[in-house]
Amino acid sequence: MKDYPSVTPPVITEAETPYWPYKRDEQRLARRWAFPGTPGLEHRIGGLEKDNNGNVSSDPIVHERMVKERADKVAKLAEFIPEQQVIGEDSGDVLIIGWGGTFGHLYTAVKQLQSEGKKVSLAHFDYIFPLPKNTADIFSKFKKLIVCELNSGQFADYLRARHQQFNYLQCNKVQGQPFIVKEIVDAVNAIL
Repeated sequence: MKDYPSVTPPVITEAETPYWPYKRDEQRLARRWAFPGTPGLEHRIGGLEKDNNGNVSSDPIVHERMVKERADKVAKLAEFIPEQQVIGEDSGDVLIIGWGGTFGHLYTAVKQLQSEGKKVSLAHFDYIFPLPKNTADIFSKFKKLIVCELNSGQFADYLRARHQQFNYLQCNKVQGQPFIVKEIVDAVNAIL
């Protein structure tokens, strides 16, 4: 925990007139916090959409604005997450792409393929929503991209939606079992 920056929420302690509990700051898109019961800072909290003064609203314009604000907040996270790393060379013939619990098998397959002289690297994602901001730059440096997943290809579909300029090949296993390294090696050899 010592490696993480301290979190200092934007707390307001004195009443303002007017007080806008749902107004967000431009940079972080965060609201200021007011502790319950603070005189002059009373407001409603809950999952319903509200206008800036805290009143529950079913206004379609407020709903549209809130949908955009939520999307902007998620997109802004890309400024705070680390850039995606590549294991192996930064460019080559094949980039193996994975996420979640596939790391060990993919890493071992990459090392085996590299020992055979193949120009193969690995991008194993820890952050997928949003994707790291250097994702497209990494993908652009490889001739072929193969997404290896222990499902029917949800991450590959997501990548296609986010970065449509690339062609994604797939190696999927949907048997409730982990990859066998040979399966990945065979899939990569088949596209080389």
